[in-house]
Amino acid sequence: MKIFETQEHALSSALIIVLYAIVFFIAKFINDLLTPYNINRELTHNDNAALAVSLTGYFAGVTIIFVSVVSGPHVGLWQDLTAVAAYSLGGVVCLNAARIINDRLILSQFSNVEQIVKMKNNSAGVVQGGFYIASGLVIGGAVQGEGGGPALALVFFAIGQIVMVAFSLLYVKLVSYSVQKEIEENNLAAAFGFAGGLIAIGIIVMKAVSGTFIGWTDSLILLAFDASLIFILLIVVRFFFDKLIIPQSDLNHEIAKDKNIGAGLLEMFAFIGFSLVLFYTL
Repeated sequence: MKIFETQEHALSSALIIVLYAIVFFIAKFINDLLTPYNINRELTHNDNAALAVSLTGYFAGVTIIFVSVVSGPHVGLWQDLTAVAAYSLGGVVCLNAARIINDRLILSQFSNVEQIVKMKNNSAGVVQGGFYIASGLVIGGAVQGEGGGPALALVFFAIGQIVMVAFSLLYVKLVSYSVQKEIEENNLAAAFGFAGGLIAIGIIVMKAVSGTFIGWTDSLILLAFDASLIFILLIVVRFFFDKLIIPQSDLNHEIAKDKNIGAGLLEMFAFIGFSLVLFYTL
């Protein structure tokens, strides 16, 4: 009996790895299809690091979605593989749709394609990569729970995108500099801080939308509660970082004027670190 179970587990693991490779290839194909430039040429011939960073975030998002589906409820080997393939590919489509949301509603003051491809703007690549990871977390949480379905996953994905757009609007109000202007000017410090906030949101929304679906009213109330914590998190983390970590200086000055990459990285970690603590305590 144990030998049979071991063999079945080995077969399941091997098939999941093969399926991941297939999903990864299809995700690259879809991304190639939907972008107005040659990705392979940009990465190799033009050595475009900005695009490489963005693409890394994209594939990280794809992987998060795939792992989230695999870790969901199990029925049987072939039924599980079918569900993993279907939800993963659906998640890839949503991830590409998220890029449009990022371009139109979050980084709306300039063309992401122009900044990443023509200008090789690493800051734009960092923010777009962070948005991919955040969206992957939201999608992963939406497809992981029990009792829902594709329609519920799409609703939670849409709500997650709305929360991220709302966060970007609040972030702009809290800082004393123009976030989009700094990113357009390739300020990596500003890009790291902003991307960290987006990923932190993805982590909390993933927690809020995952788990067993308990009904629209209760699920939406829970999501609204967790979303409110996100905005409190933003204010608290920035205050905590500014007053306790670098008390002799002003965080906004360090990022906008000094373009201090170290300050941006630390702000990024502060956002993600606090969100992980909330993830495991909510």
